Amino acid sequence: MASLLDHLRTLSSVDCDTLDAEVASKLGPFINCTSNQAIAYAELSRVDSSGKPLYQQLITEALEVAHWQFGKQTDATLEELAVELMMVGLSLRIAPHTTGYLHVQTNPKLAYSTQKTVKNTERIISHFKQLAPDFDTNRICIKVPSTWEGLQACRELEKKGIATLATILFSLEQTAIAADAGCRYIAPYVNELRVHFDSSYTDLSPALPFTGAAQTYLDSLQGNRTQVLAASLTSIEQVMQLAGIHHITVSPLLLTELAATPAAGWAGTAQIGQVIKTAAAGSATDGKLGSESGIRGKLEAVVQDEGFWRMAFTRAEGGRCETKVVQAVNIFADVQDRLEGIVRRAEGEREGRVGGVYGGDGAGEDGEEALKTPQE
Repeated sequence: MASLLDHLRTLSSVDCDTLDAEVASKLGPFINCTSNQAIAYAELSRVDSSGKPLYQQLITEALEVAHWQFGKQTDATLEELAVELMMVGLSLRIAPHTTGYLHVQTNPKLAYSTQKTVKNTERIISHFKQLAPDFDTNRICIKVPSTWEGLQACRELEKKGIATLATILFSLEQTAIAADAGCRYIAPYVNELRVHFDSSYTDLSPALPFTGAAQTYLDSLQGNRTQVLAASLTSIEQVMQLAGIHHITVSPLLLTELAATPAAGWAGTAQIGQVIKTAAAGSATDGKLGSESGIRGKLEAVVQDEGFWRMAFTRAEGGRCETKVVQAVNIFADVQDRLEGIVRRAEGEREGRVGGVYGGDGAGEDGEEALKTPQE
């Protein structure tokens, strides 16, 4: 019997929002794999039955490679390099279970620096080349926070042929610049990021209508290649309402629930695809989206002027959109600190360790492939 996950795959491209290769293997294959600092931290914090970090070898080897790289550059700290390497290492484990992009998020602490974000991206690409020389780097998509500076970084990166996704996106003002920059994807957050960190908090105004409006806007642009990748979902009802959106990235918990729920007779059947239906009906009714004096004309104007855009974004939904972005950057920056804490603890252990970690046949414990050591 077909499940809701099966049905969803007939309506949208389904991506996995996890770095757990077991989940991807069991419920895949998926189109893309999306990740961020929080997802990486959750995975790297896992322990086995004996209480040992599940990814101890990956952490240790990432630190060794980071030490080798550290003296050869001046743009990143040892901890930042090791975090990048760990995130790339986790992503590579998902690659066999995807057919599209591996999405890796830039350091959120660089969200307000275009050039530092570009350099961060170039390091991430180089990590992939170093750790997996045979991996097709055209399958890498870099997630960048949708600040003005981040979106300008996307513009530069796309010109270099590097695929980007504009993330933590809540407004048409952000959507317009992402499309103008040539981003491959935008990731509207249906729920504020806070809902995943504060169990007592509920987003009372999920951005389902906005997600549909963003897709309608993008589809109205001649020559547009930017697609919507809906993110930050909290229920299978939200997921199925979004059916028909270009891409939907789904967490392991919701993927499991979708896979276990028969499509036939599901109580929410009438709501499947409702977001797209409502957005299409609204566009046809008001007729303003495509007019030069309407929404599209105003958005085309703001992308050409930084000051104009910043004010328009500040005023979007009475300031709520900007507040959500600032909140998300802060949360991700906090998790970046925790990831760097993992590195510092591993560095302390490294000081007392005797011998190398790259002996043997290159395979780690439990069959985990070792990170490749650079050769002089």
